[in-house]
Amino acid sequence: MQNIKIVPVCSLKGGVGKTTISIGLAKALRDKGYSVGILDLDYRTPNIPVALDNGAARLDHTYDGDVLIPPVVEGLRIMSMAYIWPDWKCVQVEDSDAMEDVLHLLTPGIIDWGNIDYLVVDTPPTSTGVVRVALEASGIVGAIVVTHSSRVSRMDAVRTIDLFAEKEVPIIGLVCNQSISEDGELRYDLSPDDIKKVAQEYNIPYLGTIPHSRGDLSSYFSDIADVVLLNSPVTLKIKEPDKEPWSKLLSLTRLLSGSEKSSS
Repeated sequence: MQNIKIVPVCSLKGGVGKTTISIGLAKALRDKGYSVGILDLDYRTPNIPVALDNGAARLDHTYDGDVLIPPVVEGLRIMSMAYIWPDWKCVQVEDSDAMEDVLHLLTPGIIDWGNIDYLVVDTPPTSTGVVRVALEASGIVGAIVVTHSSRVSRMDAVRTIDLFAEKEVPIIGLVCNQSISEDGELRYDLSPDDIKKVAQEYNIPYLGTIPHSRGDLSSYFSDIADVVLLNSPVTLKIKEPDKEPWSKLLSLTRLLSGSEKSSS
C-alpha cells in the first residue's frame, strides 16, 4: 500500500450509508483526475460491487499468480468479498479469521491496485475485528465519519469519534447522510444542525448534509473530495480505553449466574 492514500469511511452504526458515501467519494476523486480504488471490508454483507454496478457482482479474473487483480468498474478498481462469494449468502467467518485476512488485504503486494492515488475503504459497523486492524494500517490520511440525524446515530457518531481518538486516527470530517428529503424536510428526530454541533464540539470539519435523493448528488461528494484533497485532518487527543464498564458487566453476569459470590 506504499504511496497510496487510504481513506476509511466509518460508523459504529449500520445503515447510515457508508457504502453510498464510499462510492460517491471515490467517483468524485476520480472525476478530479485521480486514480482510485475501493476496498470493501464489510465481509459479511459486501455490497460495493452491487451498489456500484447496479447489478449482480461479477469478476472476470481474481488473481495473477499470487497477486489479486481488482476488476475495474466505472473507472474504479474494486476488491470485495462479493466477487468470490455468492451475493445472496452471509459470509460466516470468525472475527479472528477475518482480521488475519484483512491484514493480508492491507499488505503491500497482495492486491495489485496499480498506480492508484487513493484507496477508499468501506468498513463494517463495529469497533473491533477488521475495523481495528484496518485503522492500524499505514497510509491512512484520515477517516470520514458517517451518521444520520437521529439521536441513536448521533450517539454512535460520538462513539466512532472516540474510537478514532483512542486509535490516534486522523479525522477528515463528519458527514450527515440522508437526513433531509429532496424538499428539505427532516427524515429523523434531529436536524442536521444537531449533527453539525457534534463536529463543532470536537473541532472537526463538518462535511455537509447529503439529502435522501435519487437525483444527482455529485456536487455534494465533490465538496467532500475537496476536503480530502486539502489533506488537513484533525487528530484528537489520545485517550486511554476505559475497560472498567466491561469489567463491571462481567462481574455482574458472573454474580447473577452464581459463578461469583457477592462481597456484601
